[in-house]
Amino acid sequence: MDHEVFASHYVSLTNSDGLVRAVEMLARDGLVTFDGVHDRRSVVDLASRLLTAREHRDAGADGVTMIADRGSVADRLGYAGFGCRELDPHTDSSALARPPRLVMLVCVQPADCGGESSVVDGAAVYADLAARAPGLLQALKRPGTVRFGDPGYWGSVFEPTADGRMTVRLRLDGLEHFTEPVDEAVPVLRATISRYVRELPLRPGQGYLLDNWRMLHGRREFRGSRLMYRMLGDPVTSCVLPSGFVPGALAVVGASSDGWDRP
Repeated sequence: MDHEVFASHYVSLTNSDGLVRAVEMLARDGLVTFDGVHDRRSVVDLASRLLTAREHRDAGADGVTMIADRGSVADRLGYAGFGCRELDPHTDSSALARPPRLVMLVCVQPADCGGESSVVDGAAVYADLAARAPGLLQALKRPGTVRFGDPGYWGSVFEPTADGRMTVRLRLDGLEHFTEPVDEAVPVLRATISRYVRELPLRPGQGYLLDNWRMLHGRREFRGSRLMYRMLGDPVTSCVLPSGFVPGALAVVGASSDGWDRP
């Protein structure tokens, strides 16, 4: 269990400088953890200080989506979050031309067994691929080669922004289509992501806020009742965040050629 992930990104949002520190950490690391949020109303109140909620198919009028096991509903494409199986690291609302910048998840009730949240830093995945498989990375950056959703959005896994930064977009739930030669890079992409998965077990009242353009997030398989509140949105005007991450800003320790690259 990566309890240190929660601790190292923790910000006490009740402190006078809590919001300022949260924005600074989001800009630096793409992830903030917090606690002290124990009911739906407090989730909405906290979110209103940081984000403008986006409408979503599964959300209530207040913007909150209740993430819980809803049995056979999870068998439908695009509804896997409402089951108990593992969720691959992904980007929320990847089928939109402009996915929401921020994802907030708060634990109401953890599972009896399993169900740990997980996060992956897209900047680390990008840096690893740049060092080990630059040819495959170029394929993953090629515009209009991946369809996210159905009919969805045609884009790429890694996409540059106008200011020279980079964003990541991914789904692996059956509602994605990788064209040639991008599909050849997917096994390596999966293997690289698996090396950077960090578990983020949450107790009641704990949660995280992440940059949906930089961080992928998922969940371990679980048993028993599990309830999370989720909100999606964009930063409020007072919360200025750079887009995604700076390519090459992270070094991959021990990176070396291992035969992944293609001519």
